[in-house]
Amino acid sequence: MKHLHFFKLLIFLFVFSLQTISAQTLKRKGLLGITMQTINDSIAQQHNLKVNSGIRIMTVMPNSTFANLGIAQGNILIRINDTLVHTIQDVLAITSNLYEGDTIEVEFYANSKKKTKSTSLLGRPHETFKNGNVTYGAVVYEGNVLRSILVTPKETKKAPVVYFLQGYTCGSIETVSDSNPMKKLMNDWVNAGYAVYRIEKPGVGDSQSKKHCMQLSFDEELTAFKEGYKDLLKQESIDANNIFMFGHSMGGVIAPLIHTIKSPRGIITYGSIAQNWYDYMVDLYTIQPKHFGVSDAQIKEVNKVNLKFNEDFLINKLSGTEILKNTAYAAFFSANELNFKQNQYIGRHFDFWQNLADVNIPEAWSKVTTNVLAMYGEFDIQAISPKSAKGIAEIVNKNKGRGDFILIKNADHGFVNFDSMQHNVETLGNGSYMSHARDNYSTSLGKESVKWIRSKIKK
Repeated sequence: MKHLHFFKLLIFLFVFSLQTISAQTLKRKGLLGITMQTINDSIAQQHNLKVNSGIRIMTVMPNSTFANLGIAQGNILIRINDTLVHTIQDVLAITSNLYEGDTIEVEFYANSKKKTKSTSLLGRPHETFKNGNVTYGAVVYEGNVLRSILVTPKETKKAPVVYFLQGYTCGSIETVSDSNPMKKLMNDWVNAGYAVYRIEKPGVGDSQSKKHCMQLSFDEELTAFKEGYKDLLKQESIDANNIFMFGHSMGGVIAPLIHTIKSPRGIITYGSIAQNWYDYMVDLYTIQPKHFGVSDAQIKEVNKVNLKFNEDFLINKLSGTEILKNTAYAAFFSANELNFKQNQYIGRHFDFWQNLADVNIPEAWSKVTTNVLAMYGEFDIQAISPKSAKGIAEIVNKNKGRGDFILIKNADHGFVNFDSMQHNVETLGNGSYMSHARDNYSTSLGKESVKWIRSKIKK
């Protein structure tokens, strides 16, 4: 059953110059500088931990707040300031209200010894682009002040602009490291003379919000991107007649839902879907595991639970507590028990997934009549196959739009090149994905997107 256990843990969704600062109405959030893992019984057993609750520190960034606290990889975080932490959500809830210069005190285990340390919270570094000026702004609407980031090319006035719509996770879209594949893609656009605009989700990065991203419904997140689009249209430094949306992963679901505010000159999707979310999840459970060496017989056995869960979760909209009352689900998702009790699944609230399941994605694409480029990376495990990208182009073309499909050779979901799908699977499994990604950005993705934008720009 080794492959089944591995499969359950590795369900991946389309599951990463001079500087100008203006409209700095938002305080700078602190930089923890860590990646984390919520401890449960299986993780405690896997790593031979003496505790079965808390946060396992997976990596620590040099010169970060947690590095200054003396915390190292493998340490167990149990308290921040006056609050015990049991899940990643607990950490995010506390740190969402901490800013640069605030004092942070932590309690943690290092080599089975309990320690308490405190330090001043370091601020997140700002972005820089060799050929671009970075403007940090704010998008204000009810209950939210979201951080916006606009990069404008130094040598181009009133530049065409790419509105980057990020994927489903609640991570920040700031890209300080030049080795980040997303930063390299944006650099390609800036170097080609295009501006790039992004917004942080509610509660993420510098954003100040009543609800954190991990508590949002899909509709609430959609509203955030709509408000970002309205803000972009007001920017005097960009060409509002040449706006191009780039929907990465879940961002490719967002794009056709916000285009009605003002039809952009074009929409690019990468690693997105054309079918409704319930149907995508059925494909995810049925097709994706084969890449991880799971046999058809094993998939069939696991899906006796998975597919019924999919129906109860997305269609019948059961709560986490209601799902755990089913002993079959409780046993199958035992590693997620604590998250389910908080109505969290794969990094988002139940409201997000259940709300998303009600969105008619094909219908949204049928109303798009502008230029559309649907791209699929050859080794994209999360988007599963080129079927969806081709489907987007086909839907658009049937309804008076202009849709194109392009296969990006060797590329994966995160803009990274691999030798094969199996090569991608291996790096995901052995923990070497991030180190591989730094040196293997898909330059073809940048070249093809620049080429297409250039061909569609309204003179």
